[in-house]
Amino acid sequence: MKFSYVLPDPAEYRDWTEFEGDLACAKQAGCDAVELQIADPLAFDEQRVRQALLAAGLPMCAFQTGATYASRGNCLCTADEAIRERTEKLLLSFVDLAARWNAVIVMGSLQGRFKDEPDRSAGEARIRSALQRVGEYALARQAILAFEPVNHGEISFHTTIAAAAALVRGIDRPSVRLMVDTFHMNIEEQDMLAPLAGIKDILAHVHLSETNRDVLGDGHWDTPGFLAELRRIGYRGFCSIGVYNTRRSRRDCMTHCLKLIHGLVK
Repeated sequence: MKFSYVLPDPAEYRDWTEFEGDLACAKQAGCDAVELQIADPLAFDEQRVRQALLAAGLPMCAFQTGATYASRGNCLCTADEAIRERTEKLLLSFVDLAARWNAVIVMGSLQGRFKDEPDRSAGEARIRSALQRVGEYALARQAILAFEPVNHGEISFHTTIAAAAALVRGIDRPSVRLMVDTFHMNIEEQDMLAPLAGIKDILAHVHLSETNRDVLGDGHWDTPGFLAELRRIGYRGFCSIGVYNTRRSRRDCMTHCLKLIHGLVK
């Protein structure tokens, strides 16, 4: 297993040196890679980010795609064809980006909610159809789309591991696989470990996030047990640590979380 840390879009930083400082901190803390939350690949300064990562000695493991559901209303379930088309186009641009970086595409929030499409079957059909097309596109570019079950408070479709896994298996493309996020698991799953064995063949990515979304260890998630189960099923991909609700500085969060992780995996 390898460990990464989720950082914001570099465009959201106050200045470039702050982003470079976070990369240096991630490396020093013991990260194997970083994952970025970005809104639009077309506005992403690839060359500058690539140079910064090279200087820090860190690869990119994944890009998150879901930011524009809240900010721009992008989603796949809606009956509005124009919204679906622009959302699918956005995902295709993420595929191109991820292929250039040999990184995973994290996708879950762009499914939408019942306010976008109250008819579950209609919404699920549109999501499945879009993922089939994006999956074919990704297959040709040797990219991986990691489909994420997101909790029902944020998204209305495929909220559980079982539902997301059924969709992935139904699409049946090596370019469309599954990921899990411990924060969403804590809300949706009856058992926090049992589902993992059944998805080991399609599990492409993992998010480690505390139950209160603060630093690891400040909630009640069983991180040692979870990592032990991942090792038992033979998972060798990245676990990206995400901290989204804290009073600590980002660099303090990175240092704290990686120290805890390294203490568990010795």
